[in-house]
Amino acid sequence: MKFTCVLLVVLAVLLALNLRVDGAPFPPPQFRLCQSADRCCPPVSQKPPVPFQFQTGLPWRTRIAAQFADAKYIAKYQRAYQLMKALPNSDPRSLYAQARMHCAYCGAAFYYPRSDYSLEIHDGWFFFPWHRMFLYFHERILASLIGDPTFALPFWNWDNQSQGATQGNVMPRYYSERRWSNKSNPLYDPNRNRCALPPHLIDLNSGGGCSGMPDDYLRTENNRLMYNQMVSGPTTPSLFFGSTYRFGWSGGMGGGTLEGAPHGTVHIFTGNPYSRNPYDDMGNLNVAALDPLFYAHHANIDRLWEVWKGMGGRHKDISDPDYLKSQFVFYDENKRLVSVSVGQVLNAGNLRYGYQKVPNPWMNPKAGGMSTASVDGMDMSGQSVEATQCSALANSDVPALIKSSPLLKKSGNILFTTPLTFRVRRLAPTGNRQEILEINNIEIDWTKKAKINAFLFYPGASGSSIDCMEFFGTFAHIPASNHKKKLGYSRSWRLGLTTKLAQLGKSGFSQVVVTLVQVGSNQHIKFGATKIKLEK
Repeated sequence: MKFTCVLLVVLAVLLALNLRVDGAPFPPPQFRLCQSADRCCPPVSQKPPVPFQFQTGLPWRTRIAAQFADAKYIAKYQRAYQLMKALPNSDPRSLYAQARMHCAYCGAAFYYPRSDYSLEIHDGWFFFPWHRMFLYFHERILASLIGDPTFALPFWNWDNQSQGATQGNVMPRYYSERRWSNKSNPLYDPNRNRCALPPHLIDLNSGGGCSGMPDDYLRTENNRLMYNQMVSGPTTPSLFFGSTYRFGWSGGMGGGTLEGAPHGTVHIFTGNPYSRNPYDDMGNLNVAALDPLFYAHHANIDRLWEVWKGMGGRHKDISDPDYLKSQFVFYDENKRLVSVSVGQVLNAGNLRYGYQKVPNPWMNPKAGGMSTASVDGMDMSGQSVEATQCSALANSDVPALIKSSPLLKKSGNILFTTPLTFRVRRLAPTGNRQEILEINNIEIDWTKKAKINAFLFYPGASGSSIDCMEFFGTFAHIPASNHKKKLGYSRSWRLGLTTKLAQLGKSGFSQVVVTLVQVGSNQHIKFGATKIKLEK
């Protein structure tokens, strides 16, 4: 703690001396320096933020799966949002102000003296801890409004494809009904995709709108995507959390596996494609947090962070000091500004909450085509149809496929509506390092949605081929309708190769063949060099 304070004092002195800082923890943003074309800036307090202190006296709270909420809980939950919505917009505890806070942080509205770049929460290693902080204070405000310190948010269990009377992958009706118990329902949002409403299943591979796929197909597809994004794909912390991001650096360089999909795809699928700004509310970062479902969605993302860490091995939190010491600012239930560091929120138990245990059928090795369990101590119960290779290509045919697939240029490559197939040279593996495919300098219209699925050794893949074992990653972008990136902004996309090559039985080839398929969007997606890196 003492070292952190000294480091922040040094950083403040450098700023005061008009020196540019490049590579350090992020200091708490100053709300008075917020600049937002969307009027997203939160209220400015005349008092400086107070340091966050653990509330050890708080009762333990268990966040329950939304599908298991009973009538008593639903009434309490609705009352909390009714009171939050009734607060004036100027009150930092109001739902309007909470949504503006999310919009400001996720819309690059916070600027710092002597830094060339504004703060970016998405598409980098702050995605998980920042949203944990945001949900923590949001939950404490709701609890304070109803006078119940035991209150906890539910989590929308959309990853659970188990069939039965209570299905996690269906939006609970207490969100979708305009009226509930003969009263106006504060959990209802009119700006939602009709195909995301019950009894429809959630499509985790969605490019927006309605999929029209049968339920059994969606369950299988959803399990495949979850297995890839949680088990076979993120085999290192950087693949799960996203790109390194220090003070003075340009942010948003590339998110982790879960941030793109299913996080991004659930946002897009839930938003209304026919609203004035397509995909409002949930599918547009500017207004997503106006929908109470946003918080249940992110509670599940937060839970999945805990699940990923529970798999053991390389599945650990980032220990970089610049990550741990970076700070963000929020309003608490008493309308006080509070500064909290990333290192303070890595252990959910210290924040006095946990999650109801539910099945994770997507963790079943069959979902990824593996013959043995890859994790221990996890509930993998539920249906999971074994994945199979969709390509008829025999290993003896692979050399010819490699030879016929082009190497890409270092810049100017374009993916449109036709799938793009190319080859990439591998590095000689050393020790137990993980191979990672990196696609650099991705450029799109960032005010519009975009989604790409990636496949190995399957040039015949389509957007709906994620039920195939060859599927190995998803790039998904949630738009912010009026937020334009700086000229020249681009992103990278990193995909784990090691586990997938072993599953396909193709670890012995010196090159890989990759096919990219754009799904649910028709952008001219530009990108630069593709290369393979090794990572511990």
